[in-house]
Amino acid sequence: MKNYLFLLLIPFALSLNSCGSFATFNNSSPNSNTWVEQQMLPSQIKRNGDVFFEEELYDKSTFSVFSDDTIDIDQYVYYSRLMQDFGWTSNGDKWDATVYNRKPNWGSLYVNLKKRVAIYIYPEGTFAAFKVRVYKKTTE
Repeated sequence: MKNYLFLLLIPFALSLNSCGSFATFNNSSPNSNTWVEQQMLPSQIKRNGDVFFEEELYDKSTFSVFSDDTIDIDQYVYYSRLMQDFGWTSNGDKWDATVYNRKPNWGSLYVNLKKRVAIYIYPEGTFAAFKVRVYKKTTE
């Protein structure tokens, strides 16, 4: 009987220790300090300052993602924070990881609401940073 109980606990323990992210925009608050992933095609990304992604959060506030010239200056800093938050370490020109680190997916937008920044990883491996604005929608 003890063996069966042990076997039942293994999947539960693995799910608690997995490196996958359970963060979604539906369960995030405006001050969530996690990177939430949204897969997007490169053709959906706009670099002209227009909002190209907008989503509602669980508290009914909304956030939008857009390009801004000032974020371009700091994009390498924000990319480094994303990689470090995923558990990677910089080794000069490349990033090193252990087996359990979260790997960023190419073709994905990663949004951190607390930092008010988003990073898009292009399919060829390059990246770009974007600003995030959080606001309450007013109903009229």
